[in-house]
Amino acid sequence: MGISGDLVQLRSVPARSRVDIMASILDEVRFSAGGLRKTRLMYRCNLSFKQLKVYLKLLCDKRFLKAVNVDVEGRKVEVYRITDDGRSFLRSY
Repeated sequence: MGISGDLVQLRSVPARSRVDIMASILDEVRFSAGGLRKTRLMYRCNLSFKQLKVYLKLLCDKRFLKAVNVDVEGRKVEVYRITDDGRSFLRSY
């Protein structure tokens, strides 16, 4: 197949739905014992920072995630942790 055939295959990958992205964020946070910071979530879920902020607000508003300030090396850092409602959403998903 040459390069043009490879590009056609790349374009045929379906876009993720909003629910898929929400589940991806919750899944990443679920496997983190202490929670995850925004930057780590952005890279693991392959989102732009702008997209991530929108989804984090949505997930926090629905109480699937909670933002918690923790002390890391003497400074406060905001991390996100999954709630019981978030775990319930993932089970349903």
